[in-house]
Order: sequence, then C-alpha cells, then structure tokens
Amino acid sequence: MHRRHTTVREKGRRQAVRGPAYMFNERGSALTPEEEGFLDAAEYGNIPVVRKMLEESKTLNFNCVDYMGQNALQLAVGNEHLEVTELLLKKEGLARVGDGLLLAISKGYVRIVEAILGNPAFSQGLRLTQSPLEQELRDDDFYAYDEDGTRFSHDVTPIILAAHCQEYEIVHILLTKGARIERPHDYFCKCNECTEKQRRDSFSHSRSRMNAYKGLASAAYLSLSSEDPVFTSLELSNELARLANIETEFKNDYRKLSMQCKDFVVGVLDQCRDTEEVEAILNGDVDNAPPSENNRPCLERVKLAIKYEVKKFVAHPNCQQQLLTIWYENLSGLRQQSIGVKCWTVLGVSLGLPFLALAYWIMPCSKVTNVERLILL
Repeated sequence: MHRRHTTVREKGRRQAVRGPAYMFNERGSALTPEEEGFLDAAEYGNIPVVRKMLEESKTLNFNCVDYMGQNALQLAVGNEHLEVTELLLKKEGLARVGDGLLLAISKGYVRIVEAILGNPAFSQGLRLTQSPLEQELRDDDFYAYDEDGTRFSHDVTPIILAAHCQEYEIVHILLTKGARIERPHDYFCKCNECTEKQRRDSFSHSRSRMNAYKGLASAAYLSLSSEDPVFTSLELSNELARLANIETEFKNDYRKLSMQCKDFVVGVLDQCRDTEEVEAILNGDVDNAPPSENNRPCLERVKLAIKYEVKKFVAHPNCQQQLLTIWYENLSGLRQQSIGVKCWTVLGVSLGLPFLALAYWIMPCSKVTNVERLILL
C-alpha cells in the first residue's frame, strides 16, 4: 500500500504533537519482511531484486523507511547506486525526492543529481527555487519534514547547498535550470516578509540570511553566476564587512565570508596568463567605464579595491607589474636603470622644469616639446 498524502492540517497537527524532541521518539511501525528485503536491496545496489519487487509486488510500500527514517531512494543515493535510483524515480508517488536531491548534492554525485532533476517534480522549476521551509505547506511528501525531519537545514535550497559544498558542476547544472540564490533583504528592512520571519523565529531568520550569504560568497557560485565576478566579489566583501559591524553576534562569520570574497578576487588574479587578462581584470567593463584622458587604462577595479581596502589585490605582483608598466609607459628604458640613474633623472627634470615649460610655450610643436610631452604626460 502506497504512503498516503498528508494534508496541510495533518502536517501542522503532527508537528505540533511531536514537539522539538521528535527525533528521540520511537519510530513508526515495524517493517514487514518484504519491506526489509526491499530496503536492503536498495542499500546494497541489488538491481535485479529492486526491479523485480517494484514490477511484480502488489503489496510493497516503496516509501517505507528503516529505523533511521530513510526510504529506499535515500539509501540508494547515499550509496551512489545510480541504476537503483533511476528505477525508483520511475515510480509515481515516490516520497522524499527533495531529500534525495539534497543528499546527492552534499556527496557530489553529479550523475545522480542529473537523474533526480529529470523527475517530473522539477518540471516547473519551483522546487529548485524554494527551500523545504517554503514548501512546507505543500500537500505532498517531497521532503521528510512531516515525520523524521530532513537532515539539512529547512532554509537551504539545492543551489545554496551546492554552493556551500563548492560543487562547480552541480552549481552549473542548477543555474542552467533557472535556480538562483536570492540576496537577503537589508538588515533594517521592515517589509512584511522580513517582519513576519523575524516575529515567527528570529534565530531561523538570522540563520537563513547567513546560509544565503555563504552561498553567495562561495567561489563556485561567484565564478559561474556573475558576468563580472571580480566586481561582484568586491561589492559583496564590502557588504559583508558592513554587516559584521551591524550583526555583532555573527561578526566572526561575516568577517570570514568577507575575507573569502577577497581571497577569491586574488585567486582570479593569480590565474592570469598574459597582460590582456590582467588588464581585463583591473579595468573591468571598459565599455561602461567613463572615458579616460590620453586613452589610458581606467583601472576601475583597482580603484574599487583601494576604496574597499582590499590590500592583497592591490599589492598582488600581477597588479603591481601592470601599474609599473603604466607608470613607465613613455620611459621604458628608465625602468631597467639603477636607483642612482633614476634619482639623477628626476633631479635633472625638476631643475630644468621652468626652462622646459618656457620652451613648450614658445615652440609647442618642436621635437624638444614632443620629447617633453612624452616625459611629463
């Protein structure tokens, strides 16, 4: 007999009755020998037995759970049995598909994640954007919150979990299916949604904000979701540093995430292989940047890093090499000279500056003034 769907009222009543100590209560009714054999076959990847029982048995409850509260899908996913998972996903009314997806993501089983995402339950895409807490009022058994509680936090969506685990390929798969991590509202936001969450459970509200920021600050999500990950990382690091001074109870966590964003930017600069790539990172989006004098690089990202005090980025050898190239662009030979030669050159130009200015005023188009223009501009 298949597990019946629970109504919204039944779910609320069941949660109210069990209380916070539900995990220490006695499990449900004992399994039949048939169900025990079915769960063992799913756990150990016995494909012929699982297929035979699913196709031939008329009394099998394929949503039965073991003493740990795990059904056949969770056991198959946890032990990386792809074929068994595919057999179970073909059954209509399969419960805890969401738990199976989160479990596969946490273990990095890419092929199983792809198989679960092919389930009709994900056809509309809402399952990927809503957390178990947001889906709690749905009339189905997608998550196990109504009995044993999912092992993952109720505010964690599949893409947030994938970002936490730094699973690049899984993050890419979820992004192509339209999943995104919503940036939390401002800390002082007084909208109805934030007010209600704060009133209902302030701890869960703070934890959901922290989980979202952890996902946003992960290298996997930054590199795959943003067209300009350097700019996004710099802005996010500044926002997290500001939150560290506001939410003092989570100061260390926010500072750690802010430093993580800064390290990501430095890591991107580490990967540069030529001058063109360094210029692309330091200048950012050149098309939208304001025009600079003499067609010199705008260095928008360097200015932003200085503004947000990202010292590692500015002091990075690749950044410093590019800045020196710009500094010596008209006097490339001077860069290889000794300190003494450089000092004498600066002293000579300083003493002769009045005469050079007079010559430039009298003969603005002569060869002397052209050389002077190269030196001073």
